[in-house]
Amino acid sequence: MTDHTSKKLTWKNYLVVASLLFGLFFGAGNLIFPLHLGQLAGANWGTAAIGFLITGVLLPLLSVLAVAITHANGVYDIGKPLGAGFAVVFMVLIHATIGPLFGTPRTATVSFTVGIAPFMPKNMQSSALLVFSALFFLAAFAFSYHQNNILSNAVSYTNMTLKTK
Repeated sequence: MTDHTSKKLTWKNYLVVASLLFGLFFGAGNLIFPLHLGQLAGANWGTAAIGFLITGVLLPLLSVLAVAITHANGVYDIGKPLGAGFAVVFMVLIHATIGPLFGTPRTATVSFTVGIAPFMPKNMQSSALLVFSALFFLAAFAFSYHQNNILSNAVSYTNMTLKTK
């Protein structure tokens, strides 16, 4: 492994790293949620803003600093000083939170809410979400199963649909 600690960073390097960190943490939730939070907080907007800054800015920044200061290669290395068992549980919980518990279901529900739900009657939305989610994740699996062929499959599909028109 190369030691990058002896090399002095240029302003361009700092700008690139800063923009990458910004892109890593800034999402639609950081654009929409503070406004919604402020509306709901009303006169208590100051307390709500402090809470949002702690959870939406300070904690992610501290996590990046923890990785940088400890020179950890991953989540397991962060938890390892507290024991191997803790490190494994910590790693599994973080990956489960990012993936199957929050991130993955959100991809289907956001797509459904934006693209399908406005055209569905309210009483059918729960069952439609179930069907949509099954089809959505089936399609995602089909595309990702042969990830090396995604681009060539997309080009083939585009050429096929253009020829039929």
